[in-house]
Amino acid sequence: MLTISLDHRDPALLTVTFPTDPVGNDLIGQVPGRQWSYSRRCWTVPNTRESIVKIGQLFGRYYCRFDEAVVRLYKPDATPTELEQATNPTWPPAHVPPTKPKPFRHVPPDSAFNQHPVIVALCETLVRLTYSYKTIKNYRQALIALIRYTDSKPVDTLDKAAFQTYLLFLIQKKRFSPSTINVHINAWKFYQEKVLGRDKTYYDVQYPRLPTKLPTVYSVGEVKAIFAATTSLKYRTLFKLVYATGLRLSEVAHLRLVDIDRVRRLIMVRSGKGKKDRVVMLTEKLEATINVYLIIYDPQVYLFENNEPRHGNVAEPLWERTIQRAYSLATHTAGIQKRGGIHALRHSFATHMLEAGYDIRYIQQLLGHSSILTTMRYTHVTAHKISTLKSPLDDL
Repeated sequence: MLTISLDHRDPALLTVTFPTDPVGNDLIGQVPGRQWSYSRRCWTVPNTRESIVKIGQLFGRYYCRFDEAVVRLYKPDATPTELEQATNPTWPPAHVPPTKPKPFRHVPPDSAFNQHPVIVALCETLVRLTYSYKTIKNYRQALIALIRYTDSKPVDTLDKAAFQTYLLFLIQKKRFSPSTINVHINAWKFYQEKVLGRDKTYYDVQYPRLPTKLPTVYSVGEVKAIFAATTSLKYRTLFKLVYATGLRLSEVAHLRLVDIDRVRRLIMVRSGKGKKDRVVMLTEKLEATINVYLIIYDPQVYLFENNEPRHGNVAEPLWERTIQRAYSLATHTAGIQKRGGIHALRHSFATHMLEAGYDIRYIQQLLGHSSILTTMRYTHVTAHKISTLKSPLDDL
């Protein structure tokens, strides 16, 4: 995919960036006035409508991604939907058929279990106890998988040994990760204890060991590269907000305008993970970034809203999957090789705060961690401490 942006050095030029590709280099050579910039490490073309039209004809408009400033320059009356499609196009393009069609599996869909007594009882209990939508979805899918595995045998009749055999099936045959296995265990434990009212010792199953993994953390340069590669002002503001405050994806997606307290310079995070409220700081630089965004987009209820609500004119928060797709495109364009989604910005926030010398207890409160042990894992990735250690090799 190509990214067309305004050149920050010369407003009379547009920059065109795309992955190393000899075919792309041959095509861009057909644009009048094109020139390779060694200092920018990309192609430059004249900032004219003719250049944009020519690029679209050569590469195909579905493969072009425009900076928001370019869209507003050449199409000032663009609707929010058109702006969204130009700055964050669907990838791969929707009109291109997949190279390998997915094989059809003769398995009944999950909706076929909506009236199953086990699923009905499970979901009603979860809703009554005000569990989150994500937990309800995960537990429901876990018990549906168990019902399919047992086939005609009622799941109520499973004993501890039979459930352990099922866990071995998930580990050895399905090759599920330890975290996924824990979801299946928790769903079974919840059904046994909360729905059937059985004694806890009946289903006390040993949890699989989880691997100890360090969180993905970006350098300051990599964070700047992600921001620079984000062509949409909306998503660039959202990514900066996550990095500036350490919010989770669901928290930033559901952040309301009324939760921004400009007088006390705080942002209220309502019903975060575990249904806990907390506050994070609103710095001057972050407030200035948000102000520019508000002038252009003018959201009504949520700070980041969908351009096309599903329910008429009722404001809806930005879909999490849309945010993830925009973030994936930005990291790919920025050439970031490290694995990890938008949560890596939260990890980077915590690590960079630790490296700056802030007390870990403050960072624990900002992240919304219940236990200091969860926050302590960031002490293992503080680069400035580890990089100063002396190796035995230095004494040889």
